[in-house]
Amino acid sequence: MKRRTAQPDVAAHKPSPDPPEDSGKGDVVDSRDVLADAALARRCVAGEVAAWEQLYALCHPPLLAAIESMLRAPPRDPTLIDEIAARVWYALVENDGELLEKFDPARGARLITFMRALAKDEISRHFRAERRRRERESGAVHDRTQQSTAEARAHFSEFLSTLTPHERQFAADYLLSTPPGAGGPLQKPHSPANIWQLTRRIHRKLLGYLGRKS
Repeated sequence: MKRRTAQPDVAAHKPSPDPPEDSGKGDVVDSRDVLADAALARRCVAGEVAAWEQLYALCHPPLLAAIESMLRAPPRDPTLIDEIAARVWYALVENDGELLEKFDPARGARLITFMRALAKDEISRHFRAERRRRERESGAVHDRTQQSTAEARAHFSEFLSTLTPHERQFAADYLLSTPPGAGGPLQKPHSPANIWQLTRRIHRKLLGYLGRKS
């Protein structure tokens, strides 16, 4: 009687599909999905309208979610989210999908990961532009403030020239010094009644200079 020889388990040695890869963001990526994305990208670059529609349906919702997550500071402006997403799509379709040709499936990442990187770049550009705009506006306000201050000083100097020497000295000693005498020793101390009279006189002259009635 012949002894039966144990046959090797062919199923046990059957090659298994490539294991899923990690995209680096904590989510597991199936290599077959990456290859499918690469095929879809090639169809888009070839100008296939249906491929672009498929890409939009596949990636637009997660793209919006990714942009919202990257705009950390609340409140998250829906208009800004849509604007950043629109910039990403424009970058992809510009020059007949030239940018999409840079998608490399060998990196093991999916198309949405590629688009997240584009969105991150667009967000950085947006905030750099906003910072430059605020700096320009702040500089313009500063320049206007300096100009207004210079004009006010010129007008005040002109007003002081309309006073008598005695009134100008009183203004320097009492009205333009806080507290009185802080700018140096008083040229001529005045009694409270004299201070009141001179202050009233200068006040009336200032109103007249400004074209107002006392």
